[in-house]
Amino acid sequence: EYNLLYGFAGGIEVGSPVRVAGIKVGKVEGIVFLPESAPEKSESGSAPVALNIRVSVSNTASPSVREDSKFYVNMAGVIGERYIEISPGTIASPPLKDGSTVRGMDPPRIDQLLSQGYGLFGKVTDFFEKNEEGMNDFLDSLSEMMNRKDWKKLLTLIDNVNALTADLRYVSKKLRSQQAEDVWDKLYDMVDRAHQIDKETLKQFLQEEGIRARIF
Repeated sequence: EYNLLYGFAGGIEVGSPVRVAGIKVGKVEGIVFLPESAPEKSESGSAPVALNIRVSVSNTASPSVREDSKFYVNMAGVIGERYIEISPGTIASPPLKDGSTVRGMDPPRIDQLLSQGYGLFGKVTDFFEKNEEGMNDFLDSLSEMMNRKDWKKLLTLIDNVNALTADLRYVSKKLRSQQAEDVWDKLYDMVDRAHQIDKETLKQFLQEEGIRARIF
């Protein structure tokens, strides 16, 4: 057996199942209310503990429960029963001793989430009500800016940039094509042949061409 400390049980009752890695291996044996002054908190920094939930785990599953195991309050399906889920610990961590007391992970409280959501919505509504005139001025200024010629010129410039980008993408694609590679190979071959022409050959060629030019 293990003693699990929670600040909120989330619907867990005596007899609720206890599972390890999703397999039912025990049940909740008892629930004891603790003094409000209990100072211990969970890793998530939730409310101080208020409950001690005593659970039993079968001998076949207890070796999987280790000191670094986590103890969650889960629910089977959307409206299913609540149960304690124990995540198996690592092999490097020693087994959790029988009778040990550990801090469980408090489940999220839907009522608090809804309350916080309503509070946030109220603050947003209050902000818009207090700044209604300023918001109207902002929207008018935004509408005026959208209709200005300078803004239209900016939109035209953006369209031109998009068109130029598309053209560059097309050219880049062409340069990577097989046809472009063939052209580059031929160009490199011509340059390589030009390097092989020595000074005497070039001089003789120019002299012969000069004689032909004078004859004609």
